[in-house]
Amino acid sequence: MTPCRVPARRTYIWIAMLLCLAVAYCGSHATANEIRFSRDVRPILAEYCVQCHGPDEQHREADLRLDIADASTAAAIVPGDPDASEMILRLTAEDPDIRMPPPEMQKRPTAEEIDILRRWIAEGAPFEGHWSYQPIRRPDVPSPRGAASTDIDRFVVAALEKNELQLAPRLDRRRLIRRASFDLIGLPPSPAEVEAFVNDEAADNEAFAKVIDRLLQSPRYGERWGRHWLDIARYADTHGGSAIGFKRFPFSYTYRDYVIAAFNADLPYDEFILQQLAADQLDLPANDPALAALGFLTVGMQFRSVHDLIDDQIDVVTRGLMGMTVACARCHDHKFDEIPTTDYYALYATLASSEPPEDLPVLGKPSLTDQLRNYQDKLEKRQTIYRDMVRDQTEVMRNRLRSQVGLYLTELAKRVPEQDLSAAFLSYRTDDVRPVVLHRWRLYMRTLSEQDPVFFAWVRLQDTPEDQFQASCEQLVQTLKAENGDPAKFANLHNMSVEAPKWNPRVLSTLEEAKPASLVELAAAYGQLFADVHLDWLTALRDASLEATPDEQIVTDEDPRHAEINSAINQQLRRHLYEPGTPTDVPDNVAAKLLNRTVKDKLSGKRGTIHSLHLNSPGSPPRGMVLTESATPPETRVFLRGNPLSRGEPVTARFLTAVAPHDSTPFADGQRRRGLAEAIIDPANPLTRRVIVNWIWRHHFGLGLVRTPDDLGTRGTPPTHPQLLDYLATVFAEDDWSINKMHRRIMLSDVYQQASVENPAARRRDPENRLLWRMPRKRLEMESMRDALLAVSGELDTTTIGGRPFDLETNPVVPRRSVYAFINRDIISSLSSTFDGADPTSCTVKRPDTTVPQQTLYALNSAFIQDRAAAVAKLAVDAADADADRVDWLYQRIYLRRPDKAERDLAIGFVTRPQAEGDAADDDTATDRWTQLAHAMLASNEFIFLD
Repeated sequence: MTPCRVPARRTYIWIAMLLCLAVAYCGSHATANEIRFSRDVRPILAEYCVQCHGPDEQHREADLRLDIADASTAAAIVPGDPDASEMILRLTAEDPDIRMPPPEMQKRPTAEEIDILRRWIAEGAPFEGHWSYQPIRRPDVPSPRGAASTDIDRFVVAALEKNELQLAPRLDRRRLIRRASFDLIGLPPSPAEVEAFVNDEAADNEAFAKVIDRLLQSPRYGERWGRHWLDIARYADTHGGSAIGFKRFPFSYTYRDYVIAAFNADLPYDEFILQQLAADQLDLPANDPALAALGFLTVGMQFRSVHDLIDDQIDVVTRGLMGMTVACARCHDHKFDEIPTTDYYALYATLASSEPPEDLPVLGKPSLTDQLRNYQDKLEKRQTIYRDMVRDQTEVMRNRLRSQVGLYLTELAKRVPEQDLSAAFLSYRTDDVRPVVLHRWRLYMRTLSEQDPVFFAWVRLQDTPEDQFQASCEQLVQTLKAENGDPAKFANLHNMSVEAPKWNPRVLSTLEEAKPASLVELAAAYGQLFADVHLDWLTALRDASLEATPDEQIVTDEDPRHAEINSAINQQLRRHLYEPGTPTDVPDNVAAKLLNRTVKDKLSGKRGTIHSLHLNSPGSPPRGMVLTESATPPETRVFLRGNPLSRGEPVTARFLTAVAPHDSTPFADGQRRRGLAEAIIDPANPLTRRVIVNWIWRHHFGLGLVRTPDDLGTRGTPPTHPQLLDYLATVFAEDDWSINKMHRRIMLSDVYQQASVENPAARRRDPENRLLWRMPRKRLEMESMRDALLAVSGELDTTTIGGRPFDLETNPVVPRRSVYAFINRDIISSLSSTFDGADPTSCTVKRPDTTVPQQTLYALNSAFIQDRAAAVAKLAVDAADADADRVDWLYQRIYLRRPDKAERDLAIGFVTRPQAEGDAADDDTATDRWTQLAHAMLASNEFIFLD
């Protein structure tokens, strides 16, 4: 039989198709035999499908969900048959009416991505729960064929071997100690420290372990890693949001100093979180320095709206500590992750019950110096002046409110809608309606029943049609008067034994006379009555007070002249004006915000003198920016579409359902923040330890095992080494949540100590270095670059620790570490904007990483760098007489190595080159040459980057 031959042209087509498929498979993270939902499929669905077919039930299209398997999924996916699956048909359709994603989204999956989906469906379309919400389990440590010194290396090397890759060679000791020093303390090692490590005869890891331990014991360590944490905490020294000027925090620095001290003490991370969320609820002494930890919540942007303030706190807690973008659920269920709006408002209820107290606690016990005495004297005087004015003016306002009952009842009668009470920047006059007071009346009237002896008419008639109102009111009055019986029974009101009738006679008389024909007229009648009651009471108080003055006649307590005071009928009325909790009995902290514009401005000025004293007095002691939590917080409801005036179902303060699906226990009132902190550090929480070990790893390697460290959700990237991530999270708990021990584990690994050399073959196989076949090169961060320049020039002050910030913009040469510099939310420094500093307006888990011309221009033209070059050049000139020795000194000082012959000859040739014609050869010209040489070295990549 003649074998069947395929025409040559068809053969070429099949070969081309196979080659295309091979390329697609090689480019994918999936292998030809393995498709995993979490790793391969979920990112594709998150990019193209889940926004419309995900957790957000309210906005879900076609009632179809594609991020999990549920009853609706069968409409789009036929397991085992991709060609019959509607999802594949829609993704590949050219007809814009049926194509998915819709054309207006302006994105389509690639052929490679569609192929992954087809293969997944062909394999049965198995779904998996999202990896970050799965419990942390200690994985088995692999046994690679190649050398691996630690468990970390075994995970990494095993993954490399699967892809026919290997680690880069070990870094030499000179560059390794430089890498470690910058990683742990943000400063270069001294030449003497380098030589000591290079000449240490101990084995490599034994010698390096001594270096690591020394660096971890240095106070500089807390300054370096504290700065990393301050990025997360969106630390700044100003409130932010000022259109003109800016307002400073007097005590923001106490949080910064707390963070630095916590890292230096290797405070266990779970305790670190607990203190930052609930230090005031841990039974600490009144002046414990750990109270400053609450700055994590309070040092953020000071928004005008309390809702935005709480949103910022929710974001820093969830994104910063757990890698969850919960703030996305403020207006609707999260588009991509299992975070309903009820979860968002459960956290809102947790944090809304706390606010800063009027007086912040002093931290520690400062010595009673003359400066402190002077501060205390001025503070007491200014606070007394402020309190006197607040006391009197708020009492004046309360009494005016008692004369304005009719004003507020009329607003309610007009059905004026609720207002957002977070607008605390309004300006008032005496006759203005204050929204807070109106809201208090609204809530108060809802608590009253038809049996109330004073407001019975309001409760019974508030929904009566206007054409029936007057008749209904007259009939009600006559009926209740009859129920009261003979008025003579209520004579002799000066007698305190006479009780009031069931229905207040003064109210009945007022309504009988006024004959209100609408709810608005009823409000006016009540208003006039209460205004009279209030004025009569003030008059009676005046008269009774005069009786106690010298030479005045004493009147007995049940004298008829005391009828106004003793009358049980009047007491019924006054209950609604003076009883604690009534609308006009406004608490002091609320009343101070409701004063008239002129009074409020004057009080603001007096409060400003106190603020200025805290900020500027040399005797001002450090204070903690704490919170106090209400033991009886108000009810919290979901804000529909984020609108505080459109309220949905009530919520309790509790944890996130996606993280703790089986534990919806509400947090205890008065201890809500502590409940939140304990839920975050609970060993069963799968997120917190994964996030922190990934954060530590990222600051050592430049990239995390999860490349999206602030989003471990659907839109984030899956971990490059998922088993290694869980291994690190497991041993982190076994090491008592010690960050220092995690540093040691990571830095003693081969993968950390490998060089950053390029490998073209490895680059072709793994272009993004996801498998860590080399150590990524890193540019020094802004703070390390500045501090290193000061260190090599011999100017850095490492003895002054903590305290108030210095102004880096005004005087960039202040020789203190950059972590202590003043950070202005309103005006970002040019240095920070040029070199990718953290954005202090929000939680920054990962700084941007840019390479722009301005960075090179700064290195070449900055007066700061030029001055440091002059300083280090002078040290070189003073250190040696011979040019060759000076060059060697500069190389050791700046690059921590000796120059090779070509470098030495080039440098000497530069500093000794003949002068231009007409230039005088003098010492100044020679010094300038050395300065120019030092400048070129300080601006070079070898100084700015870490190998």
